[in-house]
Amino acid sequence: MILLQPKHGLSSLYAKRRTFEILKSMDCTIPVIHHFATDIDDSNELALQLGTKVGSLLSDGLGDGILIEPTSNSFSVDYVRTTAFSLLQGCRMRNTKTEFVSCPSCGRTLFDLQETTAKIQDATGHLPGVTIAVMGCIVNGPGEMADADFGYVGTLPGKVDLYYGKEVVRKSIKENDAVDGLVDLIKDYGMWKDKEKEEEEEEEQELIAAA
Repeated sequence: MILLQPKHGLSSLYAKRRTFEILKSMDCTIPVIHHFATDIDDSNELALQLGTKVGSLLSDGLGDGILIEPTSNSFSVDYVRTTAFSLLQGCRMRNTKTEFVSCPSCGRTLFDLQETTAKIQDATGHLPGVTIAVMGCIVNGPGEMADADFGYVGTLPGKVDLYYGKEVVRKSIKENDAVDGLVDLIKDYGMWKDKEKEEEEEEEQELIAAA
């Protein structure tokens, strides 16, 4: 295994891409792990730096994994591990939790998209292999969520339609009941599993680290 970390002062992206070119020219098939050592103590900044300095490379197929090494004590081991898995999932390398698709929101959006998405993630974020689309309106929603397993789509003020694939299976559900209705729908199609105690503890630690 190769642990890749450019020297301080070098352009990280350029140095790593150049390294992969050399490895390719040598027909090297040894797994390469990106070593990301950082003194960042803010979770948002950590996510930004990981995405730009490592995620862009992994998305291009350059690398097989990541080692995150905080030099401060700002993040727990579980938070760092979860962050690493989230990056790998975002780069389509490993699926460890629910995949969410959301529209960018516009004037047609019929509910608070960020708040609603957060509620859905909290209720269903522990289902690896399941993709859920959250769409603010019926205009573009069905097209944008074509590859999702389940869809949550605003149709009228205070009303939501639930989809299984491209098919509407429950119409005009009250918004206050729609998240629970989505959970029931996932259960009906046999894709639900209960949260494990360990997962719940990890979520609590993530919230503490991000606070």
